[in-house]
Amino acid sequence: MESLVRNRYGEAARLAENINTRLEQVGFENQGVNERTDLAVLNQTQMPAVLLELGFINSDADNQLLDTRFQEIAGAVAE
Repeated sequence: MESLVRNRYGEAARLAENINTRLEQVGFENQGVNERTDLAVLNQTQMPAVLLELGFINSDADNQLLDTRFQEIAGAVAE
């Protein structure tokens, strides 16, 4: 998993770090928080925004993690 934010050093980045930590505990490999200034979903907000990329589904392990632990994943993000 990785998190994308508009500003790597802003409030959204701190939120993204917390989300990544929780998702790592669920079983995802943490690929970090990355700055992306070219995404409308991050640029067109009036509040801190984080775009999560979870489970790239390039392996059976990622697919199984999403299938079997979906509620735990959603809870980790919300927490």
